[in-house]
Amino acid sequence: MKKTIITILFCILSIVNAQSFGQNKVQYRDFDWKFISSPNFDVYYYGDEIELANFTMEASIEAYEQIAKHLRWNLKKRVSIIVYHSHNEFQQTNVVGVYMQEGIGGVTELFKNRVVIPFEGDYKAFRHVIHHELVHAMINDLIYGGRMQNVVSNRIQLALPLWVNEGLAEYLSSNWDTEADMIIRDLAINERIPTIRELEYFLAYKGGQSVWRFIASKYGREKIGEIFQSMKRYGNAEKGFEDAIGMDFEELTEQWHKYIKKEYYPDVEGRDEVKDISIRLTDHKKNNNFYNVSPTVSPDGSKIAVLSDRSGYMDIYIIDAVSGKKIKRLVKGSRSINFEELKFLQPGISWSPESDKIVIAAKAGASDALYLIDVNSDKQEKIAFDLDGVFTASWSPNGEKLAFVGNEGGASDIYTYEISSKKTTNLTNDVFSDTEPSWSPDGEKIIFVSDRGVMSNGIKTTAKDMIDHNYEQSDIFIIDLNSKNINQITNTGYNENYPIFSNTENKLFYTGDYQGTWNLFRYDLDSGKSEPITNLLTGLFQLSLTKDDGSLVFSGYSSLGWDVYRLSNPLTSKSTIIEPTNYIVNREENDKEELVDLRKDKQKGTFANTSDYSNYIFAWEFENYNKQDINQEPVTVKSDSSFLNNEGDYMSQAYKTKFSLDVAQGNIGYNNVFGHQGLLVFYFSDLMGDHQISFAMESQISLTNSDYFLNYAYLKQRMNYYFTLFHQADFFFAGYGYSDLGMLTELSARMRHFGFSVTASRPINRFHRIDAGVIVHNLDYKLFQIDPYMNTNNVLQDDGFVAANPTLSYIYDNTVNGYTGPIDGFRQNTSLEVSPAMGNKGISYQKIKVDLRKYQMINRDYSFAGRMYFGTSTGKNPQKYFLGGMQNWLLGTGTTNGTNDGDTNEARWRNVILDSENNSLLQDIYFSEYAYPLRGARFSERFGTNVLLANLEFRFPLIQYLALGFPLKMVLGNIRGHVFMDVGAAWDDKREFTDFAYLQTKYGNNLPDKFSPWVRSIGYGIKLPIFTLWRIEAAYDWDDNGFSKPQWYLSIGYDW
Repeated sequence: MKKTIITILFCILSIVNAQSFGQNKVQYRDFDWKFISSPNFDVYYYGDEIELANFTMEASIEAYEQIAKHLRWNLKKRVSIIVYHSHNEFQQTNVVGVYMQEGIGGVTELFKNRVVIPFEGDYKAFRHVIHHELVHAMINDLIYGGRMQNVVSNRIQLALPLWVNEGLAEYLSSNWDTEADMIIRDLAINERIPTIRELEYFLAYKGGQSVWRFIASKYGREKIGEIFQSMKRYGNAEKGFEDAIGMDFEELTEQWHKYIKKEYYPDVEGRDEVKDISIRLTDHKKNNNFYNVSPTVSPDGSKIAVLSDRSGYMDIYIIDAVSGKKIKRLVKGSRSINFEELKFLQPGISWSPESDKIVIAAKAGASDALYLIDVNSDKQEKIAFDLDGVFTASWSPNGEKLAFVGNEGGASDIYTYEISSKKTTNLTNDVFSDTEPSWSPDGEKIIFVSDRGVMSNGIKTTAKDMIDHNYEQSDIFIIDLNSKNINQITNTGYNENYPIFSNTENKLFYTGDYQGTWNLFRYDLDSGKSEPITNLLTGLFQLSLTKDDGSLVFSGYSSLGWDVYRLSNPLTSKSTIIEPTNYIVNREENDKEELVDLRKDKQKGTFANTSDYSNYIFAWEFENYNKQDINQEPVTVKSDSSFLNNEGDYMSQAYKTKFSLDVAQGNIGYNNVFGHQGLLVFYFSDLMGDHQISFAMESQISLTNSDYFLNYAYLKQRMNYYFTLFHQADFFFAGYGYSDLGMLTELSARMRHFGFSVTASRPINRFHRIDAGVIVHNLDYKLFQIDPYMNTNNVLQDDGFVAANPTLSYIYDNTVNGYTGPIDGFRQNTSLEVSPAMGNKGISYQKIKVDLRKYQMINRDYSFAGRMYFGTSTGKNPQKYFLGGMQNWLLGTGTTNGTNDGDTNEARWRNVILDSENNSLLQDIYFSEYAYPLRGARFSERFGTNVLLANLEFRFPLIQYLALGFPLKMVLGNIRGHVFMDVGAAWDDKREFTDFAYLQTKYGNNLPDKFSPWVRSIGYGIKLPIFTLWRIEAAYDWDDNGFSKPQWYLSIGYDW
């Protein structure tokens, strides 16, 4: 038979190699882990930082005692705490798979209930994060039994709202502080207090903290544990609150709002909004952003450098010092290796004396660096340091030196760098947390902020000594560069920050939270007198003076965001009297309780949801979870002294790789035809996540007829290695045929595919990587004729091949994601695949694919997306590309080229004509690929050894908030819309573009007029986030005859 019509069963007969994108987690160093232990914790550290590990252990024990009292729960399983020396090294962790962005100060994961935290030079912030993350670990232990083994086994019972988790972690680790007070006061005076159900994202932290404070003030802290027991008992968060405190979330919202208004409305009288005492130069509400921070005015007074996220990234802008009008965007952050992060949590920008350059600190690959940037030419000079972290730079008045904060070996110190000699000097060189350096006008002194207290000249020298030191209090100090003497300037019960010298008088300016709000203070160095010159409702931070002291520029918080403001004549501004806020006057007993009194911290931990299980209860023993106590024996531990050496210090032990089970999941069922069926999946890893093993198999094992695979990932070093063994066997109905006796019988087929793969992935940096590997395939295909009369299975066809396919890919990705997928940046994957012939059963082909995707964000809500995909295959057995369709296509109806698509599975595939004499279904099609999305077309609408596909979309918000009534009482938000155009072509020979008769030999004689290799469509769609992202789209097939009727599709999945 010359030609055969075959309906391609892509789900069985093709392997679809999804394009691989994503940014990289780079292991820049090899960690030599050690650990110390106590009855409930194991603290892991590396290098010589055992003193930091000791501090971590003591802080953890103290936090645990306090958390256990309020949750009314004692740990049943040990908690591992993994400490990194810096945020740069924290970002290399394999404990969780996601990249640790700058704003993530710690993470608690659910597989093994591990806490992972970086030390960034600030003991106050570090202790806060320890306490915060241990709240999550305790909740994991209480709710999930402290292990992922209790997950996936049974039904989901309890979804904890984000504010419950993060708000409690903030409240138990911080009580209440002036930062939280400022944020909630701002919400109250602007009448923007959210409901309980609206406490998401940023507000889940501080808003949730406020809710727990209200509950504790009304019912006492002992009610916290009762609420969690009730939530667990009822398997529902809202019912748990209603049972414990008698209020559902609506009534809780009402009572909480009353509490807030009563707390903050008295603070309004006598206080000013930031905009009333200064000129606002930026507008975060107009620009729809959050941060406009670290403003620094140039010495000539004409320009201000500011760090802003108005583009969706943290960028550095130059604005006019008078009008605030944008002059230029000087630095684009988070897009390149030189500016991976711009340190917005510890910012610091400084101008050169000539006003032609700025200096900034940034993350650049494996470490931080300082950059000198010409504001006119954009030319950059990088200054690298062998330090764990670099922050907050300041340029000396004579232009010869830079002062900056450097973190190294568990300490944060003030350093200077001499530009000409490239000499670096550690000025403070002690264990205390020093930050915010600024030069005196004569360049002989540096003013800074420190937690050293009366220990001005470094008496205490180790992290262990900091355990008993009051590092909660920050004050202002001055170091003389000649004598190296350090003098304390402020010594109050409040926090002071951001000090700067006056340029014309012997005075200082700084900010402080005296009486409960962050205001501007003026300090006379001759008399030692300090006086406030503002009285704000919220707060101001990050000061910068013009050369003549005529204007002071600062960042201020108001209306849920940060802006840049300019205050005139600060030297002559009248002093004022600051009355205490209601929080200070009526500080409740709950606020006074000695938890860990962390009063101000910019970094927040994150409760990792790497597997979408973090907000649920799953249990092997679900039937026992509605009882007050679970039948779970507590872990037996030795006495405290057994963990100590003769000197009373914790004994250090070397870490050894040991695997433990993360997940064991089974899905078992019964089929009337095939009997018992199911799949068992197991995941194992070591504590550090450097070694990961996954294994899956069918519940009934037959070496030749079952599916199973084994994968091992080695992630410890910069080069990542992946090893896989696989075996897949598929049986399927293949139609009907006639036996030798002329009887009509069924045909069945078995396809057995087995082999192995080895892949090496080399990340060049966060954005670039090279992947190389080889996959060895052995495929066996048999077609059986089943004769029920003779009880025989005759083999009609026996085919197969062996292939060893080397692959090489170069991937680049600097995109940033929004709600539904990438919204800005560029990504590309260029890959080469080769299959050399191997004996009689070998196949030979070469395949090149290029996938380019560009995303252009107009603002945070609107963006354009463009994609260009090209593929070609050559060789003795060139592989096919099948053009058309879309991913995760569920339902659809319409017509394509006049053919009714219907709403059946078969109607989604075009009948493809293949030359059976010249095409082997296995050799020429098995490694073929889909090319989509091409909406308005079926799968395999066109096919060939070459493919070109272009997609263009405009993405926009459609409905921000939608509340439905009866019968579907639910609230929907972030409903997005898009319009699109898809254009593609697939071909084997160039003649297909010009020779219609040639196309008929490929696709059949019954072709519509003007049929060509090209397929085009336009359309529109909406995306609804209901558990997953649902897509409803209408496409119009577009050819030279015009547009088709709309073709409707329902699918799921995120934007390409």
